[in-house]
Amino acid sequence: MAGDNPTVDRFSAAPERYPWHEALWSALSRQFDQLPHALLLQGRPGLGKHDFAVQLAQAFLCERPRNAVACGQCHACHLFRVGTHPDLSGIGLADEARSITVDQIRALGDFLSLRPHTAKRKVVIISPAEAMNLNAANSLLKQLEEPPSGCMLLLVTSHPARLPATIRSRCARLLFRQPAAAVGLAWLRARPNSGGNPAWLLNYAGGSPLLAESLESQDFLQLRAQLLQDLAALTQSREHPVACATRWKGMGTARVLGWLYGFANDLIKLGQGAPVSAMMNKEAVSFEIVIKNKYKISELYDFIDAILEKYRQLNSPIDELLMLEDVLIRWVRLSRLQ
Repeated sequence: MAGDNPTVDRFSAAPERYPWHEALWSALSRQFDQLPHALLLQGRPGLGKHDFAVQLAQAFLCERPRNAVACGQCHACHLFRVGTHPDLSGIGLADEARSITVDQIRALGDFLSLRPHTAKRKVVIISPAEAMNLNAANSLLKQLEEPPSGCMLLLVTSHPARLPATIRSRCARLLFRQPAAAVGLAWLRARPNSGGNPAWLLNYAGGSPLLAESLESQDFLQLRAQLLQDLAALTQSREHPVACATRWKGMGTARVLGWLYGFANDLIKLGQGAPVSAMMNKEAVSFEIVIKNKYKISELYDFIDAILEKYRQLNSPIDELLMLEDVLIRWVRLSRLQ
């Protein structure tokens, strides 16, 4: 496979087909041969967009696809499975890189400039597409404006707003929605390592089954308890934001920002009279310490805006420890405003 991501399996290994994708597969099967040259697969994290892109890429390269599904038996499917199909390229974050670089996208231009070797078209998967830096996005725009004949670009993103509007406007959208709760819950309960509370995890994950499964595998309940204890300690001036930020960074900056975003949203709902949600532990002493303050709704919204700004900076040169320090200092100030 002609790709820049060292993890070949991420772009070629046969992934699971999820039940909540069936409506999208059905729609694609009716227009499989008339699809535009660029598709933007977007939706919340944990819905299997990347896996869908991999399966779609295999169908595009398959010698005998049926209803937008690869046969799995032909020579092209064999090449795809072992990661050596010459007409497939996968671009993602290499090693510990924070962004997809312009050099990766320029190499894509070289790949697309050649005629397909064995398939009818060349296929490119860019995932996560929002990780492209500005120069990389501008370079890709040239490919989208003047696409070589016989190519298909699949851009996968959980954060389409981070992509330039010029990129989004030149792609047809495939929108991934959360499955019905019963569908997601049935899938979770059927997993080999399903734990004792899949309904709680699915609710916390906003209805995204793969995110719920990931939370379960990461001992999220213990993580959540630690984060809540830290917020309580900061509220009572028993903890310093710098020491707390160091600990949070070790847990994964994106994970803890995501939790804090959800928690702040729940504080808003609580302030508006909504019942305590599954995201909060009503019995925890740390929970009681945190919510004893009557937070101003406007201040909470400002706090959420700050968290979202840090999300947008995750793939930038700004140090993640400094990001977390700033957010936690804002939390301390928010607690003392009351």
